[in-house]
Amino acid sequence: GKFPEISLDDYECVMAQVERQYNIRCYNLYRTYRTTKVRPIHVAPEDWQWLIDNLWSDEQFQKRSKQNSINKSKQEMKSLVGTINIETYEVTLVRNPETGAWPSAVDVWRAIYMKANGTWSIPNGAEILNNLEEAAETHKERIAAAPIPLAEHFALVLGRKPNHSRGVGIGAVNQGAQERYRIRARAEAADQRASDAQNQAAALLEEVERLT
Repeated sequence: GKFPEISLDDYECVMAQVERQYNIRCYNLYRTYRTTKVRPIHVAPEDWQWLIDNLWSDEQFQKRSKQNSINKSKQEMKSLVGTINIETYEVTLVRNPETGAWPSAVDVWRAIYMKANGTWSIPNGAEILNNLEEAAETHKERIAAAPIPLAEHFALVLGRKPNHSRGVGIGAVNQGAQERYRIRARAEAADQRASDAQNQAAALLEEVERLT
């Protein structure tokens, strides 16, 4: 077929990402309507009017939007560059090129909330860092065994609510987050297999050339 077969886990993860992008686009359109009332050029006039009449003017939608804003604010903290949640930041994390290890919760906390001069951008930055370091020692095995160690580490220190680590925006027990990590691991494994196969093919070619 045109598209390769993918596992159910990968399919669900992809669909979750598609839904997330769709919701973000809808939110951006609504925010534009709420602030400027000006229709974006990429939205047809009839579509814009339909959204106003059938969605944004609906009382239930407005209540839901207000509650979503409240919930979002509870999952964010002030960082050095404005408001950021760690779910957004964790997408940019990369392995240590020397050890192959992912950054720890301590590393992430420092990266987001510690200034270049060593001071903190939030009042309790040092206190939470100390708590994260203590949790890393006290709950080392529990953190390592968690589906998403980074999220579990933050949850132990900052608390947890259903499906999320409170205040950090990471789904500590969220299936979509776990799938994201699994896909990342599979991609790395596939890259490694491809690299190994390429090296093996090069070695075989060299051997053939030597014998001929």
